[in-house]
Amino acid sequence: MKKKIIIASFITIVLICIITYIIINKDNSINNTTSDNSTIDTNINFENVTSSDIVLNNQSIKITKGGLYNISGTLSDGQVLIDTNDDVKLVLNNVNINNTNGPAIYISNANNTYIEIVGECSINATTTEELGAAIYSSDDLLLLGSGSITITSNYDGIASSDDLVIQSGTYIIHAGDDGIRGKDSLSIDDGKFIINSSGDGIKTTSDENKGSLIINNGDFTINSSGDAIDSVGLLTINNGIFNIDSKVDGIHSNSSIIINNGEYNISSSDDGIHSDYDLLIKNATINITKSYEGLEAYNINIESGDINIVASDDGININNGNDSSGGDTFRGGMDQDSGGKLTINGGSVYVNANGDGLDSNGSIYINGGDVLVDGPTNNGNGALDYNGKCIISGGNLYAVGSSGMAQNVSSSSTQTTIMINLTSTYNGDIKFGDISISPSKSYSSIIISSSKLSIGNTYSLEINGDTYGTYKLSSTISQVGNFTQGMNDNMNRRIR
Repeated sequence: MKKKIIIASFITIVLICIITYIIINKDNSINNTTSDNSTIDTNINFENVTSSDIVLNNQSIKITKGGLYNISGTLSDGQVLIDTNDDVKLVLNNVNINNTNGPAIYISNANNTYIEIVGECSINATTTEELGAAIYSSDDLLLLGSGSITITSNYDGIASSDDLVIQSGTYIIHAGDDGIRGKDSLSIDDGKFIINSSGDGIKTTSDENKGSLIINNGDFTINSSGDAIDSVGLLTINNGIFNIDSKVDGIHSNSSIIINNGEYNISSSDDGIHSDYDLLIKNATINITKSYEGLEAYNINIESGDINIVASDDGININNGNDSSGGDTFRGGMDQDSGGKLTINGGSVYVNANGDGLDSNGSIYINGGDVLVDGPTNNGNGALDYNGKCIISGGNLYAVGSSGMAQNVSSSSTQTTIMINLTSTYNGDIKFGDISISPSKSYSSIIISSSKLSIGNTYSLEINGDTYGTYKLSSTISQVGNFTQGMNDNMNRRIR
């Protein structure tokens, strides 16, 4: 199903795509980007600076000089305020801070602020929207440590209006809005994160020239009423374990997304993973157990990995642009080729979709990998749906679903392929020669493309052990049965 269409800047689209292409293709691999995208100096040594010990005793404190501050104790209703032009490091050692009138820790001004977490700490804050976080920084902020911190806030948990870096630590966040929010950039190198948020879980908010989000590793459990992970800029995930339950997108970027390694378990009421521009997946294990659409972007490139998708609409969708509240970017009419591409070069891809299985407003290219589509049972959708071309040159494609809108692969495909539209609807196992498929739903159309098929050979189709028919393949692309499809470049050949 297609989404509504709006006009967006073509120049912006081209620039974003060029930048993403450079990042993806440099040295023929994805760069393992680190937190160097921020302006925070991670090499400052506080061992030789003046150290001060502060025991909280239910009184607010204000830090106006740079240095190292070891803080312990309890502050029942007050604030730790930093206001200096220097570098400051706070070591929170089993502290408990509660503030009913603003952030519990507020960095009003500093060059760089570093917060190290030791032991078990807790932060609670009731704030205004202007300074809407339990830990709020107006400047660069870096968090680290071997301890854990529990944060409860009526707005955000942790927020920086500049660059935000988290290197380590355990963070348990209950937020009335966003869990963790950076503006110019947000980088997470490692750590454990348990986030329950009424807004987004982890996000950046700057314009598209900034606002990058980089996750290099970590263990994430996110339950959010908004997007679980949301970036206005380039989103790069290099590794990590993610358990996501979101009311909007599981992973979202207004720009492009690079996923390199990691394990992702996603349940979403909207898209599992959505990028307005390009989505690249390499070496990742992605299990989308619930979604409206599983993967959605203008261009999707699957290099390798293990991907399983359950979708109430389209499984993988090459859209016309972004899915912001205004709708999709216009790149052609409903049945015109948008220019977007789904490219599968390797990996294992399984799609269980009630809408279209593989849906492209542009084209589909399958060069390798194993692709199994458990497509729709309604005749308003198909296992394959594309406006441009669907070219298969390698790998295995097995796609089953309804026959009303069934499309075969394009005639320019180089791998032997057959589509069989059945005389009625069937359930159960399929065997075609040496190829076996076990669909989970009923079907009336079968597409099989594999290097195991050869022109000139004869194959028997069995459904639940009973022979349905026998077919001799006389051409690279073959079709059998009755067809109502149109507007593609298939040869529509029939075998009698």
